[in-house]
Amino acid sequence: MGNVALLQPTRSDPLRIDRELIQRCQQGDQTAFEALVKKHERRVFGLVYQQVRQPNEVEDIAQEIFTKIYFSLPQFRVGASFEAWMYRITINHCYDHLRKRKREPQVRETQLGDEEAALFEQLGSVTQSPHWDISKRLELRQTAEKLLGLLPPRDRALLVLKEIEDLSIEELTQVFKSSTSAIKLRLFRARNLLRAAYEKTRRKAKGSHQV
Repeated sequence: MGNVALLQPTRSDPLRIDRELIQRCQQGDQTAFEALVKKHERRVFGLVYQQVRQPNEVEDIAQEIFTKIYFSLPQFRVGASFEAWMYRITINHCYDHLRKRKREPQVRETQLGDEEAALFEQLGSVTQSPHWDISKRLELRQTAEKLLGLLPPRDRALLVLKEIEDLSIEELTQVFKSSTSAIKLRLFRARNLLRAAYEKTRRKAKGSHQV
């Protein structure tokens, strides 16, 4: 029975790998940092894209973020959540970038619904499962990205981390340096905004079909 338990992967495994790589990075091991980047670059690139909405800018911004992470690693406390720390650096860097561009989309709040949660659940499935029809995967991804693009950057980041990257409330409190109640309230409001965007898009599509 003990041997069976050893064969089952746990969440602690990637955390242990992160700790080992970070310790090697702090000792000046360049190959360890390259491995750390390779392990997390998909998430950073995805979050940057969801924030800036400009594909031609994503790679440059992600490189700036990893440069910032590299020079900040000596101050990172081993044992803390590297992912939360990485996401916080990524989001703050994207905020700075967006402030420079002076772009702040506005969406009015409306009543909470649960269709947006189903949309994100489907999106999470289609981005990871090879069994979905490619046209369906593309349609859901485009719909979700279009709706996310209508949200303010802070709400967009929160929903991406919660619904797509599947961070827990506790992990989100570390990323955004907020209390549990504040995160829950922000999630509620962000989902309201997404619901408003979804309803507006659906009404517009329905009206175009009736013409």
